[in-house]
Amino acid sequence: MVKTRLFLVIAFFSIAWTPYAVLAQKEKEKENVLLHPDKFYKKFLPRLRVKRNPPDSSFIKSYPNYLSVEMHIVSPAIRMDIHSRMPKPENIDPSSKFRTNISDVVGFSASYRFISVGFAFLSKSGMNSHRDYAPSRYRTATIKYNSAAYALQFRYVRIQGFTDINQSNRIDPNPVYTQRPDMVNKEFQFEGLYNLSWKKYSYIAPLTFAQRQIKSHAGFLLKVGAYYNQVSSNSAIVNPRQLPYYGDFNDVKIIRSVSIRVAPGVGGNLVFLKRIYLSLAAFTSFDLYYYKYLKTPDEKVDRKQAFVFMLDGKASLGYQSRRLYAGLRYEAERRAGVLHSMNMNTIYTYTGIELGYRFDTPRLVKKVYKKTMPPGM
Repeated sequence: MVKTRLFLVIAFFSIAWTPYAVLAQKEKEKENVLLHPDKFYKKFLPRLRVKRNPPDSSFIKSYPNYLSVEMHIVSPAIRMDIHSRMPKPENIDPSSKFRTNISDVVGFSASYRFISVGFAFLSKSGMNSHRDYAPSRYRTATIKYNSAAYALQFRYVRIQGFTDINQSNRIDPNPVYTQRPDMVNKEFQFEGLYNLSWKKYSYIAPLTFAQRQIKSHAGFLLKVGAYYNQVSSNSAIVNPRQLPYYGDFNDVKIIRSVSIRVAPGVGGNLVFLKRIYLSLAAFTSFDLYYYKYLKTPDEKVDRKQAFVFMLDGKASLGYQSRRLYAGLRYEAERRAGVLHSMNMNTIYTYTGIELGYRFDTPRLVKKVYKKTMPPGM
């Protein structure tokens, strides 16, 4: 009798537990699919497969099986000028001319097949020539997808610590300039690029070194992007001496903007002595710019819009072999916009050197890449 009751109890709990066990198993399988991208693609995107369409091998050499590792040192020059649009006496200049004391930035990047990742940070080399400026901080992180025809990029940039070098804005004669260590410029960038001449011209050759231009060629480019930018400070961006000349902008602590860009461009790689290259690329557009002026982070104000002129370009001179590459690089970007109550001009320039090497890709990297990326990629 006792054995019969024990059997019935066990049978009851077994039957009652079965649905929960099945559900738990399904949840586990679901979790495994989400944690393993290769299983996710197989289950939800079974027909997805990246098809490789290689460029003309007589013009471009690709290195899909190498792991490219690069180090670069650049010297940025960052300028952000704000000019009042209100009437003012001829002998008064209430503009703010913000600069940083960033001397050099050290960056590292790695590329394998279609993916490239990189980051950079401010170097404390002691070579700073602007010791009377506010201390600045700089950091950036980038991830890119690069194929022969398309390039996608996400980039994060954060710069803190600016100095207004317009001496007419000084309240106190010491220090020489108005230091703004609390001022922060933060930006998120999402960009896509299409190379119309990808068969014979490699846009990414002097950028990620996953390719090398063998014969000189040029082509047309098209860049589209969305950008989020915020300039903020603990106090008003313009100082008290400037307030009468800025109208609604006089007590603003935050400029928050979202912009959309469609920028046609042109680029080319000139190759001489077989392994030495000169690369040039330039883009221009009028970005659709939506912005807000805020006195507090939670303040609700009307959104305004404007068209902001943008011009950016890259130039590099370097050497590439099968393994080693090195060069000099110069990049510049200018944005100029007429906003409410003021004009805002921003210029970024980067001048530096880079050194890289292509390694045989470790098995671990190949395995992780294969299990993470879509089939064929």
